[in-house]
Amino acid sequence: MFSYILDNWAKYEALVIRHISLTFIALAICFCLGVALGAICFGNQILNGVVTSVAGGLRVVPSLAVMLILMPVLGVGIVPALTALVLIGLPPVVINTASALGAVDKNIIEAAEACAMSERRIFWKIRMPLAAPFIITGLRLAGLSASAGAILAAYIGAGGLGELILSGLSQYRMDILLAGAVTTMAISLSIECAFQALYAVSMRNRGCAAEPK
Repeated sequence: MFSYILDNWAKYEALVIRHISLTFIALAICFCLGVALGAICFGNQILNGVVTSVAGGLRVVPSLAVMLILMPVLGVGIVPALTALVLIGLPPVVINTASALGAVDKNIIEAAEACAMSERRIFWKIRMPLAAPFIITGLRLAGLSASAGAILAAYIGAGGLGELILSGLSQYRMDILLAGAVTTMAISLSIECAFQALYAVSMRNRGCAAEPK
């Protein structure tokens, strides 16, 4: 595996960069759209039910199926791959955001209102900090889904480490297969560790928002 990577460093580096780019661009879009949709939904029961049902339905659709469905409309390459990764990663962010914002203790909200805090300030100073650990959990799941789904982007010409895995399988080359699989695992573990650290920080800061100031 290591000899293959060293002998083909330029290609390997390009595929790693493409895989990471696909993963983190999709994650950034999921963060922006997911948190915004969750924030809109938590105060509207009907909208919340519709959006979370659709999001829950998307969770059961395989990544490759989404990409193949998008191919006739968007063609092949980066755009359909990113669209599929966003659709795969969006559900946990939307569901966790809406659920966490709506689950904030009403006594804390009432205490904040008694202190003459505006709705906007309550949202940013109390609801969001208290909901942050659960939103981060949703983002962690989205990041892991995007990293795993980015492997399948090779099927539609978007590149990434999936190319190494497919090449290794077709050529019966264990060194090429391991180069792609082990690197993908390392990226996923890095995402897991980063979001676990963010989760720990958000849990420590959570207590700061429990009492309105």
